[in-house]
Amino acid sequence: MKTSTFFKVAVAALVFTACSSEDKTVTENDNSLLQKAAESQEDGLYALEQNNRNNLKQYFRFRTGGEAVKFKSEKGVDLIFETSNLTVNGAPYSGTVNVEFIEIFGIGDMVATGMPTLGVPEGEANPESQLAPLITGGEFFVNLTTPEGQDIDDGVRYRLEVPTELTGGEGEDTEDMIVWTGEEDEDGDVVWEKDTDEGGEDTRVPVEDGKYIMEMLSFGWCNIDKLEALDGYDELTGIFVDAPQGFNDTNSMVYLSYQGQINMLVGFNDFNYGIQLFDDPYDNIPVGAQFNVIFVSSQGGNWILGVQQLTVTGYDVVVFTYSDLNVVTDPALINVLNNL
Repeated sequence: MKTSTFFKVAVAALVFTACSSEDKTVTENDNSLLQKAAESQEDGLYALEQNNRNNLKQYFRFRTGGEAVKFKSEKGVDLIFETSNLTVNGAPYSGTVNVEFIEIFGIGDMVATGMPTLGVPEGEANPESQLAPLITGGEFFVNLTTPEGQDIDDGVRYRLEVPTELTGGEGEDTEDMIVWTGEEDEDGDVVWEKDTDEGGEDTRVPVEDGKYIMEMLSFGWCNIDKLEALDGYDELTGIFVDAPQGFNDTNSMVYLSYQGQINMLVGFNDFNYGIQLFDDPYDNIPVGAQFNVIFVSSQGGNWILGVQQLTVTGYDVVVFTYSDLNVVTDPALINVLNNL
């Protein structure tokens, strides 16, 4: 595996550019400090991801019983809700409704929130599911509650109108999208599975006037996606990642993004303690493809970040040393990854 020296210099330059001169942690790359961070930040990565999800929350409010209401998100997504026939625990509800909304676009925000685009090709997600990469038109969280914090029941019809330009989509990139949904587990992970209608057919997401039109009847996490076809590749493989001492599945994560594809992110943190390597559990990486290999951990409320480029040859071992890692803030992480 060969890594371009120019690429490493370019990533470092992006880190410095993204942060203010007063941010001392960005240039901090002391080996003993990073090793200490690895050994003491078991919950740090989860905390960073959850904090970023909370920071992305947007709030709206409407009253029941009127005509449909429409809101526009910070990124330009239109949210349209029916306001009649709402229930709480099966009982009719009338009054004020609070809307909680998260929108995630781009590799930077996906990593910052721990939201890769991996889905179950068929059936429901379970611990044994073989996951496959998805190309996304946006990841979303929608929830409705009363002012007292009670959840509004599923069944309220709403629609998201998502500009395709937010994910750079046009032509084939916007075709054959369907709805995917996911439940957040105790570790904060969300695995996507296909949303289907009463007949078991995939719920399609058409494009009208440059917008994805996603119709929903349930709340929680939803996603506009399609499976990556991996056309043009005949052989699939896996990879291993060798991280510095102290980094493992309790405090770190590995992500893969296709070079030139801003709408897909594979993530894993399976760690083989026998060989002391992160081990990709899916073995569905096409030989010959070019990837960015992204390694993240945490230190004192900031990120530990390393990025390497890889042209896959077959069960490659990507080695990160302490000198490959930088301590960066949230804005720096997002800026670096969005500019890969």
